[in-house]
Amino acid sequence: MTIPLPLVTERLIIRPFDAEDRPALAALYADPEVMRYIPYGVLDEAGVERVLAKYARVEEEYGFTVWAVVERSTGALLGDVGFAVYEATGEPEVGYSLVRSAWGQGFASEAAAACIAAAFEHLEAPRVVAVVDAENAPSARVAERIGMRRKGLIDAHGRPHILFAKERP
Repeated sequence: MTIPLPLVTERLIIRPFDAEDRPALAALYADPEVMRYIPYGVLDEAGVERVLAKYARVEEEYGFTVWAVVERSTGALLGDVGFAVYEATGEPEVGYSLVRSAWGQGFASEAAAACIAAAFEHLEAPRVVAVVDAENAPSARVAERIGMRRKGLIDAHGRPHILFAKERP
């Protein structure tokens, strides 16, 4: 099963990345503050291409991946949202990265909530997880705001992380 795109919310369009997104995506992934809690850190152009290739492989295998988050009113790429595969269980792991100018406006919550709703509608996963660096309080607040519950502290990528989960309704 796959998640059909685009996903459209009040303010956002969630869709596959296209070639026109490359410059804005490269700038996002090159920003050290945005990438502070992302395990692979800041990316150069070659790194962006590797990540996009990985997103394509994950989507082909699992029916979900990480997609572009676009502001409906401006058409601007705000960042990414979607799913990786949580290695410990194989479950969808929701994640999001936004340009700093979009922080604090509820875009991450809106995008992540739309992805989780789509996952429960189109995938057979009994739950969706989020793995949040223990020092990343804003991301933890997003997870809680969209109804995810803390399940415990885990070690991920050599650092303490909070495991959140949302069960299928």
